[in-house]
Amino acid sequence: MIRVRSIAAIVTLATFAIVLLLMTPVGAQQFSDRAKQVGMKIKCMCGTCDMAAAICSHPGGEFSGPCGTAKMMLGEVDQHVAKGETDEQILQAFVREYGPQVYTEPPKSGFSLVAWILPSVYLFAGAGVVVFVIARWRKRPTQQASLVAGVPGFSPEMLERARAKVSRETQD
Repeated sequence: MIRVRSIAAIVTLATFAIVLLLMTPVGAQQFSDRAKQVGMKIKCMCGTCDMAAAICSHPGGEFSGPCGTAKMMLGEVDQHVAKGETDEQILQAFVREYGPQVYTEPPKSGFSLVAWILPSVYLFAGAGVVVFVIARWRKRPTQQASLVAGVPGFSPEMLERARAKVSRETQD
């Protein structure tokens, strides 16, 4: 009888644990797909992370999940969507509220265009420097050989005698 009760209690607890795992957390808000798409373009402005509002999760801390600021921002996006605003109008509303730092990536216009162009410029400039340095290294050995041979008072016979002397001394 005790064994049956133990097994029943274990099954009940396991069922309860599985139900808790499958339930959505209390207070979790479900946002529309469009709100999540726009939320990928705006940064969570909580100040502790640098993630998009749609994927804010505060990894590594005691709290893992969207913070209150991200939930609030996604709620605002849902309100704008309900009003029938376009994505650009929604983004501009957030820029007016938080400034241009709300973008997860800089816009491809104006001064921000520099952030899109400079990586390519750096890549080509770096490749040019590498090609230049390799070309200089390849020329260097021939220049050194001609310098040794062109030194006044230093003949090839003297070089050969020095090599022979070094060879004899290292063999002993």
